[in-house]
Amino acid sequence: MKTKRPITLLILAIALLLMGVAFIAKRAVPTATTSQAQILSDWAYGSAGTLKVMVSYPTELLTNQKNTITLTFEADTALEQNLTSGYVFDAEFEANGSVITPQRRMLVPLESGRRSFSWEVVPFETSGIEGIIQLALGGTNLSGAYAISPQASFEIPFEVRQSNGLSPNSSLVIGLVMVGSALLLILIFIFLVKNSFRAKG
Repeated sequence: MKTKRPITLLILAIALLLMGVAFIAKRAVPTATTSQAQILSDWAYGSAGTLKVMVSYPTELLTNQKNTITLTFEADTALEQNLTSGYVFDAEFEANGSVITPQRRMLVPLESGRRSFSWEVVPFETSGIEGIIQLALGGTNLSGAYAISPQASFEIPFEVRQSNGLSPNSSLVIGLVMVGSALLLILIFIFLVKNSFRAKG
């Protein structure tokens, strides 16, 4: 029995060490992101100005976690000179098999400079998800009471990966605790083995 106890400790230590490294790896290796861009013309007042829109998103969506989709937009010089006419940027995000917050459709008054906003999407299906963001640039009479009339769109195919529901920081903390526990068990194992040899001697 005395011989088996140190070996059991060593096996437990190795198991904890491997699990700890796996949890830390989830924090150390972030999900890859990519982006797309579109140009919207001025359909509201017919100026020569344009609005550049870019979406950034993860290539994989993690289940049980909030995944961020960010939309960044900026008026060019010609459009900025006509902003006093009043413009509204209209964007609507749809993705099957998921929950989207804060709301699917965003209507944002257009201002000078670069601006952005984000959606959080939590998938509840484990298969691939097809996302689409429809875009439009309109005047101040644009209303959310009517369906969007898209000028352009982003089609986003998402892969879905199972997640343990922990945030990257939580995974890091749990991984460090496991690694620390494993090292402690290894020290106890070495101590017991040394005492065993001394007792035999």
